[in-house]
Amino acid sequence: MNAHRFASDSLTERNPLRAGYTFLELLVVLAIISIIAAFAYPRVNFTQFQVDGAARSVRMALQNAQRLAVTRQFDVVVGFDEAHGKVVVFEDNNNNNNLDAGERTTSVTLEDGTRFLTPPTGVNGAVGGAINGASLTTINGLPSIVFRRDGAGSTDLEVYLTSKRNAPNDFRGITVVQSTGRTDWYKYIGAAWKAGNL
Repeated sequence: MNAHRFASDSLTERNPLRAGYTFLELLVVLAIISIIAAFAYPRVNFTQFQVDGAARSVRMALQNAQRLAVTRQFDVVVGFDEAHGKVVVFEDNNNNNNLDAGERTTSVTLEDGTRFLTPPTGVNGAVGGAINGASLTTINGLPSIVFRRDGAGSTDLEVYLTSKRNAPNDFRGITVVQSTGRTDWYKYIGAAWKAGNL
């Protein structure tokens, strides 16, 4: 019994001379982490993260506008300010396609380092600009889509954006189906558009 107690006591005792890690051990760990980070850093594409963030913001603004139109039962207008990199949303309480006094306006600014720009080709074929739609309307000087109280849009819509460096694989496209208001997004990879996963 005493031998068993002695063995268990010795297992739980600590060496008073070994209280922590040595400086040399910490340096070795830091050196290993630095080497791994040096190999991983070039593979991280921060610009594409920015463009994905901008596409996410535009898509969310469109989806929120559609939901708001259905919930409040009046038109909601989404305009695209290409010059300032903004999406402008206003609640058209009287459905007259004009921003009147008292109608609430919000805006979403694109991520730093991104902008609206015409892609080499559109998701559904050739495009004439960064903001496209057969029935786009100009409201308050901005190309706009209007979401109706049933959730439908006033036009089929295609919106394109990219990074300031304008690399081909940095293009993102956001589409809206007129009849349902459904919003999807795409990445331009290897000269073809592929569905994204936001």
